[in-house]
Amino acid sequence: MGEILVNLGGGFVNAVQPLNFAMILLGLTIGIVAGALPGITMLNSIVLVLPFTYLMGIVPALLLMIGVYCGGVFGGSITGILFNIPGDPMNVPTTWEGYRLNRQGKTQYALGLAIMSSAFGGLVSALFLAFFAPPFAKFALTFSTVEFFAVVVFGLASVSVLGQASMPAALVSLFAGVLLGTIGTEAQYGVERFAFGVPFLKTGVDFVTVLIGLFAIGEVLEPLVVTGAPPAPARPGARAIPRLPLLDLWPLRWPLARGTAVGIAVGGLAGAGATVSSFVSYGLEKQISREPHLFGTGHAAGLVASESSVNGSTGGAMIHLLTLGIPGSAATAVMMGAFLIHGIQPGPLLFVKQPEQVYTIFAGMILANVVMIALGYLAALSFALLMKVPAPILNTFIVVFCFLGAFALRNDLADVWLTMLFGVLGFFMRRWDLPIPPLVMGIILGPMAEQYFLTSMVSHANDLTVFVTRPVSAVVLALALLTVTWPFVRTFRARRRPAAR
Repeated sequence: MGEILVNLGGGFVNAVQPLNFAMILLGLTIGIVAGALPGITMLNSIVLVLPFTYLMGIVPALLLMIGVYCGGVFGGSITGILFNIPGDPMNVPTTWEGYRLNRQGKTQYALGLAIMSSAFGGLVSALFLAFFAPPFAKFALTFSTVEFFAVVVFGLASVSVLGQASMPAALVSLFAGVLLGTIGTEAQYGVERFAFGVPFLKTGVDFVTVLIGLFAIGEVLEPLVVTGAPPAPARPGARAIPRLPLLDLWPLRWPLARGTAVGIAVGGLAGAGATVSSFVSYGLEKQISREPHLFGTGHAAGLVASESSVNGSTGGAMIHLLTLGIPGSAATAVMMGAFLIHGIQPGPLLFVKQPEQVYTIFAGMILANVVMIALGYLAALSFALLMKVPAPILNTFIVVFCFLGAFALRNDLADVWLTMLFGVLGFFMRRWDLPIPPLVMGIILGPMAEQYFLTSMVSHANDLTVFVTRPVSAVVLALALLTVTWPFVRTFRARRRPAAR
């Protein structure tokens, strides 16, 4: 422990050097802005800065990418809360609660909770990375695609079922999303499915077009089409100025702690990433909450659990890269490319041969999450100023920007048409009281579950019993089954009570 503290102190000295600290600030700024813009994901922004690291040393290069990483996973929550446009799939659960708080006139409260929860989760995960990286990495290596499949199934079950007003409607929405996720060329065997000879469908439906259409376009269509609807509540600019609710975090300490723990645990599973940890954390919080019916109506506990897990996953994902040389997520895979460009092989020997660089990276992550409070506040304040714009002008701006973001995904006008299609679908789903979150879950987590399932079958000679013979997988799948069946059990018991009396 003493040696770790000494090395970490040296890392802080290196991290606050002018060039290194400037890279952290620049990376955070790029990440927050890019994460907030629809169509530009956190991963895209990391890839875009990679070429600029060729002429840098390895430490400034990685600190720049770490800043983009930490800022990017938070940035999407800003536009999610303000405009119902999640910047990245990992920010969708934050949007479910944050946008409702915004509509209730609690914009500053929601933005402040997002900033503080994300910074707390990232800070704790960075400290965990610095002190417990090697033993945690050894444990995470025991997980295979079997366990990953179980975790994804649990995320689907908990988020799509718990707290929904209608179980049949939630399941219809969920399986529709899973079906949409199967469109395109299947990765395991290269089989083309539901493309019907249309070229752009062969690469599948990009989930970003689904998010933009269902949330942003659908939300804009609602007040335009629905006649006789009450006017939307005013959005006074002064109330949109974010504040940092430090005292308000204490009553939410348990959702904050659970979200951070889930983020570190799920993020530490190679390949799981922030999206899975966000949905699993949100679903778990629903499951153990005494007020599950409040989720989806602007419940602060759901926002805190989701947002803390998103940035909590960053430290977990870095564990594999630094200790084992195995990328823990798509973002860390790009960072591994930066290592290799500079002729450095990440892994156990990195701690022996270049400990100064390793602990400078640890210190950089800690500093990035602290500084993110200030930069996140400034970014939220800048976007919140748009709340003063009259609704017709703001809605026009949102639609145009969404179409630009959709086109930028693959430089294909077909994605713009898909965005419009999903916007209309989102409008009708609201009219018919079909829940949108399960559909989003299906299209994001469905392909993950399929890929893990098929890989497990190939690895275990098509033996289905492997999912129940491995202890961790069996326990997680049992929890998923309990999550799905519990609403039916609760309804059955409620019906029997009057008869018993």
